[in-house]
Amino acid sequence: MTTPLAEVLAAVPRLNDPGEPFSFAAEGDTIVGTWDIVKATSLYPDEITSIDKDFRITVTFDVDKGTFDFNELHTETAGSVDAEGAGFEKSFFSGKSTRKEFSFEFGGVNKTDDGVSVAPVTYSFSTKRIKEPLFTFLEQHGWHRRKGFLSGLFNR
Repeated sequence: MTTPLAEVLAAVPRLNDPGEPFSFAAEGDTIVGTWDIVKATSLYPDEITSIDKDFRITVTFDVDKGTFDFNELHTETAGSVDAEGAGFEKSFFSGKSTRKEFSFEFGGVNKTDDGVSVAPVTYSFSTKRIKEPLFTFLEQHGWHRRKGFLSGLFNR
């Protein structure tokens, strides 16, 4: 038996772990998880490079069937300025995905939300890390993931 949606949404703040880089919130009749993966600017003597990557997962519910579905949004903005000019790139993905851990490093002097340092900026990201606690929470409350046509093949 599924826990009523209002009770599930009220319990969402308990999912938040201060040791994790992501958080969850109830927004209307949905659950939204957000992860500010990296936001940094690297200051080289003759070049400035910046990167900003974010992830968002939105869970929607079919109360009549006791199921949930989700959509992911990955966004990335990168830019650089040097003596030859400036470049800017923005990309996004919306849908369902499985991404494994990856890492990126800036050298030189780096400015992040934590301050300025000469240490390289590194980060890792895995969709499993944010999805697993969320989906486990929902399943513990009796909600089942909606199965799509290709879910048996790709099981994301």
